[in-house]
Amino acid sequence: MRIVRSASTLVGILFIVATVVAPSSATTPTTPHSFHIQDQWNIGGKGGWGFLAIDPAAHRLYIPRTNRISVVDTDTGKALGEIQGMSNLRDLALDDSGRYGYATDVTDGTAGFVRIFDRVSFKLIASIPTDPIPDAIIFDSATKLIFAFSYRARNVAVIDTSTNQIVSTIPLAGHPGSAIGDGKGGIFVALPARGEIQRIDAVSRKVTASWTLTPCTGPSGLAIDAQHHELFTTCEDHKLVAVDATNGQVKAIGDAPKDAGDLDFDPRLNLLFLADPAGSLTIFRRESPLRYTVLRSVNTEAGARTMVVNHKDGKAYLVTAKYGLNSGNVSEELRYRPTPIPGSFSVFVVSR
Repeated sequence: MRIVRSASTLVGILFIVATVVAPSSATTPTTPHSFHIQDQWNIGGKGGWGFLAIDPAAHRLYIPRTNRISVVDTDTGKALGEIQGMSNLRDLALDDSGRYGYATDVTDGTAGFVRIFDRVSFKLIASIPTDPIPDAIIFDSATKLIFAFSYRARNVAVIDTSTNQIVSTIPLAGHPGSAIGDGKGGIFVALPARGEIQRIDAVSRKVTASWTLTPCTGPSGLAIDAQHHELFTTCEDHKLVAVDATNGQVKAIGDAPKDAGDLDFDPRLNLLFLADPAGSLTIFRRESPLRYTVLRSVNTEAGARTMVVNHKDGKAYLVTAKYGLNSGNVSEELRYRPTPIPGSFSVFVVSR
């Protein structure tokens, strides 16, 4: 499942993670405590990046790089090619046929598009206009629909993948943040400013529930355990919470860093991954429905807040770059704003 969260181009982040969770004596399947950085791939290139998508069957990692999508072989770490012809990418979704991908493109902020690309030919094949600033995007395998969330318009464009046409627009109660699907027709979106999560039924294309997450405010990042109907998100008060996806009940399960990065849940091993932009990846193990423990915290790299987990082999992929100051003919504001150094963009692979 994809997890969507805050933009990856945030820079100069220097935070320290403190992870405190409830102790547990419950039994759980044995999981080696040996998560570590297995590899680092220097991909290079210019520009920022958006949220990652992975195709485990094809062994490919898709990385939106501002105006293009980089495709990386997860077996070798080698770049396979790039999909060109876009402007300012945010998020990606992959269909379950292995053929097509979908990307949100905010352009200059005055217009929005969902870009459709061919994962075989690496070609851009269609562009669907949306309301401005489309951000999170979800493919629902049960209905074969794409859900593209517009931050500015506070709505969701529903796209039929058989025709590549918008078939419905769903209004939301606030500006959408992270979104995720359960693969069975349930779509969930966080509304950070309202401290809520809304549930959308993909079949009826309607909002079917709105849950206030008190005491959690500013929910950022979403992960899901679809089998047990449980959502995970981080809060402004540095808490990590689980939310019942059937009734919205909230329970605190641990601590989270300030401006926490992406979340992902591996259902095979009951592991929850949380990226910290200060440069660490914390892995929680669910011991029981109410108890989570920290299995391991792995040092990564400053700024590595963007992550996806391969649910086939349990490997986590994080991306970041080295940062420096602008030079050349730029404004004084931009001159002193940290920016990615061209050529330094890398993928970090965490495995057991």
